[in-house]
Amino acid sequence: MSWAEHVASGKRTEVNGLEIFYIDRGSGDVVVLIHGWAPSSFIWRRIVPHLSQRFRVIAPDLPGYGLSQRLPGGLELEHLREVMLGLLVRIGVREFNVVGHSMGGVISAYIAAMTPERVRKLVLINPGFFVGKGGLSPLAMKLARRLIGDPLARFMVRKSVVRSVLENVYVRKEALDDETVDGYYESIRYSGKTLIEASRIIEEFDQGLLRRLRCPVLFVLGRHDVLVPFERNLELAREIGAEVFLDETSGHNVHEENPEEVSRVIAEFLSR
Repeated sequence: MSWAEHVASGKRTEVNGLEIFYIDRGSGDVVVLIHGWAPSSFIWRRIVPHLSQRFRVIAPDLPGYGLSQRLPGGLELEHLREVMLGLLVRIGVREFNVVGHSMGGVISAYIAAMTPERVRKLVLINPGFFVGKGGLSPLAMKLARRLIGDPLARFMVRKSVVRSVLENVYVRKEALDDETVDGYYESIRYSGKTLIEASRIIEEFDQGLLRRLRCPVLFVLGRHDVLVPFERNLELAREIGAEVFLDETSGHNVHEENPEEVSRVIAEFLSR
Protein backbone atom coordinates (compact mmCIF):
# COMPACT_ATOMS: atom_id res chain seq x y z
CA MET A 1 0.00 0.00 0.00
CA SER A 2 1.34 3.42 -0.95
CA TRP A 3 1.22 6.49 1.27
CA ALA A 4 -1.50 7.99 -0.92
CA GLU A 5 -3.62 4.82 -0.63
CA HIS A 6 -3.09 4.78 3.11
CA VAL A 7 -4.25 8.39 3.46
CA ALA A 8 -7.28 7.74 1.24
CA SER A 9 -8.33 4.83 3.46
CA GLY A 10 -8.37 6.89 6.66
CA LYS A 11 -10.65 9.29 8.49
CA ARG A 12 -10.24 12.48 10.47
CA THR A 13 -12.00 13.77 13.56
CA GLU A 14 -11.46 16.38 16.27
CA VAL A 15 -10.33 15.24 19.70
CA ASN A 16 -9.65 17.72 22.50
CA GLY A 17 -9.24 20.47 19.92
CA LEU A 18 -6.84 18.46 17.75
CA GLU A 19 -7.47 16.99 14.32
CA ILE A 20 -6.63 13.29 14.52
CA PHE A 21 -6.19 10.97 11.55
CA TYR A 22 -7.03 7.30 12.00
CA ILE A 23 -7.79 4.05 10.21
CA ASP A 24 -11.06 2.32 11.13
CA ARG A 25 -11.74 -1.00 9.42
CA GLY A 26 -13.66 -4.21 10.11
CA SER A 27 -16.19 -5.11 12.79
CA GLY A 28 -16.38 -6.98 16.06
CA ASP A 29 -14.21 -6.60 19.17
CA VAL A 30 -12.06 -3.48 18.93
CA VAL A 31 -8.27 -3.61 18.49
CA VAL A 32 -6.40 -0.31 18.80
CA LEU A 33 -2.96 -0.20 17.15
CA ILE A 34 -0.47 2.38 18.49
CA HIS A 35 2.66 3.09 16.48
CA GLY A 36 6.14 3.88 17.76
CA TRP A 37 8.65 6.72 17.81
CA ALA A 38 9.26 7.48 14.15
CA PRO A 39 6.42 6.30 11.89
CA SER A 40 2.61 6.70 11.88
CA SER A 41 -0.42 4.46 11.44
CA PHE A 42 1.15 3.63 8.06
CA ILE A 43 3.24 0.93 9.76
CA TRP A 44 0.13 -1.20 10.35
CA ARG A 45 -0.87 -1.40 6.67
CA ARG A 46 0.33 -5.02 6.38
CA ILE A 47 -1.56 -6.43 9.37
CA VAL A 48 -4.76 -4.36 9.23
CA PRO A 49 -6.13 -6.44 6.29
CA HIS A 50 -5.61 -9.64 8.32
CA LEU A 51 -6.87 -8.44 11.71
CA SER A 52 -9.87 -6.59 10.25
CA GLN A 53 -11.28 -9.90 9.03
CA ARG A 54 -12.03 -10.76 12.68
CA PHE A 55 -11.94 -7.44 14.57
CA ARG A 56 -12.72 -3.76 14.28
CA VAL A 57 -9.23 -2.29 13.88
CA ILE A 58 -8.51 1.32 14.79
CA ALA A 59 -5.06 2.74 14.08
CA PRO A 60 -4.52 6.44 14.86
CA ASP A 61 -1.65 8.74 14.03
CA LEU A 62 -0.33 9.95 17.37
CA PRO A 63 -0.39 13.75 17.79
CA GLY A 64 2.39 15.34 15.74
CA TYR A 65 2.82 12.32 13.46
CA GLY A 66 1.47 11.66 10.00
CA LEU A 67 -1.69 13.70 9.53
CA SER A 68 -2.54 14.33 13.19
CA GLN A 69 -2.01 17.74 14.72
CA ARG A 70 0.71 18.23 17.31
CA LEU A 71 -0.11 18.67 20.99
CA PRO A 72 0.67 22.32 21.75
CA GLY A 73 2.11 21.49 25.17
CA GLY A 74 4.33 18.68 23.88
CA LEU A 75 4.09 14.92 24.30
CA GLU A 76 3.46 13.43 27.72
CA LEU A 77 2.06 10.02 28.53
CA GLU A 78 -1.04 11.33 30.27
CA HIS A 79 -1.82 13.73 27.43
CA LEU A 80 -1.47 10.89 24.93
CA ARG A 81 -3.77 8.67 27.00
CA GLU A 82 -6.38 11.43 27.08
CA VAL A 83 -6.22 11.90 23.31
CA MET A 84 -6.44 8.17 22.57
CA LEU A 85 -9.37 7.68 24.95
CA GLY A 86 -11.01 10.81 23.59
CA LEU A 87 -10.78 9.43 20.08
CA LEU A 88 -12.36 6.14 21.14
CA VAL A 89 -15.22 7.90 22.93
CA ARG A 90 -15.73 10.05 19.84
CA ILE A 91 -16.22 6.98 17.65
CA GLY A 92 -18.31 5.05 20.16
CA VAL A 93 -15.79 2.63 21.65
CA ARG A 94 -15.84 1.72 25.34
CA GLU A 95 -13.80 -1.48 25.83
CA PHE A 96 -10.92 -2.45 23.58
CA ASN A 97 -7.74 -4.45 23.11
CA VAL A 98 -4.55 -2.49 22.52
CA VAL A 99 -1.46 -3.36 20.49
CA GLY A 100 1.63 -1.17 20.67
CA HIS A 101 4.95 -1.24 18.85
CA SER A 102 8.22 0.09 20.32
CA MET A 103 7.41 3.46 21.97
CA GLY A 104 3.79 2.65 21.19
CA GLY A 105 4.19 -0.34 23.49
CA VAL A 106 5.12 2.01 26.31
CA ILE A 107 2.06 4.17 25.59
CA SER A 108 -0.18 1.08 25.33
CA ALA A 109 1.06 -0.32 28.63
CA TYR A 110 0.43 3.05 30.30
CA ILE A 111 -3.12 3.15 28.95
CA ALA A 112 -3.76 -0.42 30.12
CA ALA A 113 -2.34 0.22 33.60
CA MET A 114 -4.14 3.54 34.10
CA THR A 115 -7.45 2.50 32.51
CA PRO A 116 -7.84 -1.18 33.48
CA GLU A 117 -11.64 -1.10 33.27
CA ARG A 118 -11.49 -0.42 29.53
CA VAL A 119 -8.58 -2.57 28.28
CA ARG A 120 -9.30 -6.25 27.71
CA LYS A 121 -5.92 -7.48 26.47
CA LEU A 122 -2.51 -5.96 25.72
CA VAL A 123 -0.02 -6.89 22.99
CA LEU A 124 3.49 -5.42 23.11
CA ILE A 125 5.56 -5.68 19.91
CA ASN A 126 9.24 -5.15 20.70
CA PRO A 127 8.27 -2.57 23.34
CA GLY A 128 10.80 0.18 24.09
CA PHE A 129 10.85 0.11 27.88
CA PHE A 130 14.61 0.33 28.20
CA VAL A 131 17.01 3.26 27.95
CA GLY A 132 20.59 3.75 29.03
CA LYS A 133 23.00 0.95 29.86
CA GLY A 134 21.64 -2.42 28.83
CA GLY A 135 18.63 -0.84 27.16
CA LEU A 136 18.43 0.86 23.79
CA SER A 137 21.46 -0.29 21.84
CA PRO A 138 24.21 2.13 20.75
CA LEU A 139 22.94 1.67 17.20
CA ALA A 140 19.49 2.84 18.27
CA MET A 141 20.87 6.03 19.77
CA LYS A 142 23.04 6.65 16.71
CA LEU A 143 20.10 6.18 14.36
CA ALA A 144 17.95 8.49 16.46
CA ARG A 145 20.56 11.25 16.30
CA ARG A 146 20.89 10.82 12.55
CA LEU A 147 17.16 10.91 11.99
CA ILE A 148 16.64 14.08 14.02
CA GLY A 149 19.73 15.77 12.60
CA ASP A 150 21.90 18.55 13.94
CA PRO A 151 20.41 21.35 16.07
CA LEU A 152 20.19 23.78 13.16
CA ALA A 153 18.16 21.35 11.06
CA ARG A 154 16.46 19.34 13.79
CA PHE A 155 12.94 19.94 12.51
CA MET A 156 13.76 18.59 9.06
CA VAL A 157 13.73 14.94 8.07
CA ARG A 158 15.50 13.68 4.96
CA LYS A 159 14.33 10.68 2.95
CA SER A 160 17.91 9.43 2.50
CA VAL A 161 18.31 9.23 6.28
CA VAL A 162 14.95 7.45 6.65
CA ARG A 163 16.08 4.85 4.11
CA SER A 164 19.42 4.39 5.85
CA VAL A 165 17.75 3.90 9.24
CA LEU A 166 15.29 1.34 7.87
CA GLU A 167 18.08 -0.57 6.12
CA ASN A 168 19.71 -1.01 9.51
CA VAL A 169 16.46 -2.03 11.22
CA TYR A 170 14.98 -4.48 8.68
CA VAL A 171 16.29 -8.05 8.74
CA ARG A 172 14.20 -9.31 5.84
CA LYS A 173 15.43 -6.87 3.23
CA GLU A 174 12.80 -7.96 0.71
CA ALA A 175 10.16 -6.39 2.98
CA LEU A 176 11.78 -2.96 2.61
CA ASP A 177 10.53 -1.46 -0.65
CA ASP A 178 10.28 2.09 -1.98
CA GLU A 179 6.66 2.40 -0.80
CA THR A 180 7.78 1.63 2.74
CA VAL A 181 10.52 4.25 2.66
CA ASP A 182 8.13 6.83 1.18
CA GLY A 183 5.48 6.04 3.82
CA TYR A 184 7.90 6.38 6.71
CA TYR A 185 9.25 9.60 5.28
CA GLU A 186 5.80 11.13 4.85
CA SER A 187 4.87 9.94 8.36
CA ILE A 188 7.54 12.11 10.00
CA ARG A 189 8.32 14.65 7.31
CA TYR A 190 7.14 17.51 9.53
CA SER A 191 7.56 15.79 12.90
CA GLY A 192 11.04 16.94 13.90
CA LYS A 193 9.93 18.72 17.08
CA THR A 194 7.60 15.86 17.98
CA LEU A 195 10.44 13.33 17.58
CA ILE A 196 12.52 15.28 20.04
CA GLU A 197 9.66 15.49 22.52
CA ALA A 198 8.79 11.81 22.10
CA SER A 199 12.29 10.72 23.05
CA ARG A 200 11.32 11.55 26.66
CA ILE A 201 8.31 9.20 26.72
CA ILE A 202 10.35 6.11 27.63
CA GLU A 203 12.12 7.93 30.45
CA GLU A 204 8.75 9.14 31.79
CA PHE A 205 7.28 5.62 32.04
CA ASP A 206 7.38 3.97 35.47
CA GLN A 207 8.05 0.26 34.94
CA GLY A 208 6.31 -0.44 38.23
CA LEU A 209 3.08 0.10 36.29
CA LEU A 210 3.69 -3.18 34.45
CA ARG A 211 3.12 -5.06 37.69
CA ARG A 212 -0.25 -3.34 38.06
CA LEU A 213 -1.59 -4.68 34.77
CA ARG A 214 -4.78 -6.67 35.23
CA CYS A 215 -5.29 -7.81 31.66
CA PRO A 216 -3.59 -10.69 29.82
CA VAL A 217 -0.38 -9.58 28.09
CA LEU A 218 1.44 -10.93 25.03
CA PHE A 219 4.96 -9.92 24.00
CA VAL A 220 5.75 -10.28 20.27
CA LEU A 221 9.51 -10.13 19.83
CA GLY A 222 11.98 -10.28 16.95
CA ARG A 223 15.19 -12.09 17.83
CA HIS A 224 17.27 -9.77 15.63
CA ASP A 225 15.97 -6.49 17.08
CA VAL A 226 18.87 -4.00 16.86
CA LEU A 227 17.05 -1.25 18.73
CA VAL A 228 15.71 -2.94 21.88
CA PRO A 229 17.56 -6.14 22.87
CA PHE A 230 14.97 -8.92 22.80
CA GLU A 231 16.62 -10.56 25.84
CA ARG A 232 15.56 -7.62 28.03
CA ASN A 233 11.98 -7.82 26.87
CA LEU A 234 11.97 -11.60 27.23
CA GLU A 235 13.15 -11.26 30.82
CA LEU A 236 10.53 -8.59 31.51
CA ALA A 237 7.76 -10.72 29.99
CA ARG A 238 8.69 -13.60 32.28
CA GLU A 239 8.79 -11.31 35.31
CA ILE A 240 5.20 -10.15 34.82
CA GLY A 241 3.86 -13.53 33.66
CA ALA A 242 3.15 -12.51 30.07
CA GLU A 243 2.93 -14.81 27.08
CA VAL A 244 5.71 -14.58 24.49
CA PHE A 245 5.94 -15.12 20.76
CA LEU A 246 9.52 -14.96 19.46
CA ASP A 247 10.08 -14.62 15.72
CA GLU A 248 13.48 -16.11 14.92
CA THR A 249 13.80 -14.45 11.50
CA SER A 250 12.77 -10.82 12.07
CA GLY A 251 13.87 -7.73 13.95
CA HIS A 252 12.38 -4.60 15.46
CA ASN A 253 9.66 -4.29 12.80
CA VAL A 254 8.53 -7.90 13.06
CA HIS A 255 4.92 -6.95 12.24
CA GLU A 256 6.06 -5.59 8.87
CA GLU A 257 8.60 -8.29 8.10
CA ASN A 258 6.32 -11.20 8.99
CA PRO A 259 2.78 -9.73 8.94
CA GLU A 260 0.78 -12.91 8.32
CA GLU A 261 2.34 -14.83 11.21
CA VAL A 262 2.21 -11.89 13.60
CA SER A 263 -1.43 -11.24 12.67
CA ARG A 264 -2.25 -14.90 13.30
CA VAL A 265 -0.55 -14.89 16.71
CA ILE A 266 -2.26 -11.66 17.78
CA ALA A 267 -5.67 -12.80 16.55
CA GLU A 268 -5.42 -16.12 18.39
CA PHE A 269 -4.38 -14.39 21.61
CA LEU A 270 -7.21 -11.85 21.41
CA SER A 271 -9.82 -14.48 20.52
CA ARG A 272 -9.36 -16.68 23.57
